[in-house]
Amino acid sequence: MRSSSFPARLTVAGFAAAALVVPAGTAAGAAEAAPAGGKARSGCVTVSFIEQLVTTDTTDVAPAGPSVGDVVITEDAVLDEDRNRIGTNDIQGVIIKQDPATGELFSFSTAKYTLNDGVIQVAGIVNLTRLAAGETQKLPAAGLKGRYAGKTGELTWTLVSATESLNSIKLCG
Repeated sequence: MRSSSFPARLTVAGFAAAALVVPAGTAAGAAEAAPAGGKARSGCVTVSFIEQLVTTDTTDVAPAGPSVGDVVITEDAVLDEDRNRIGTNDIQGVIIKQDPATGELFSFSTAKYTLNDGVIQVAGIVNLTRLAAGETQKLPAAGLKGRYAGKTGELTWTLVSATESLNSIKLCG
């Protein structure tokens, strides 16, 4: 792993959060469970949670430090408002661009949330520079299994430290 003032996990789209209170609409129940057969019901579901970094594997290409071509693979713990583990998030990301005018770094990142009640896939472009500055990022999300199957929506993600973020996924369909 590299040493830099820019958190290494950001080259992925580091999903995680500090010991904060999670807003209403938590994983404990913003929508009804899926009926028998695994098909999700219509309507919307919102899952809000804390995410905490567990492991990181970084490939730092030249030049040293955050740069185009760097790859990060992480595993995060997904926690409810009481910090109980409700799932995992496996993330892969690569820095794909540095804006020549501003120096901002962008990554393409994918994340697979495996939760106690289903699976959600997230993918998109993340402005790592703005994320590190505390700006909320939003990425498209799609439910794959369980109560999320067939629903689409968005992940809202705010990094609160180098190892934690406060996240919310709203899916409808």
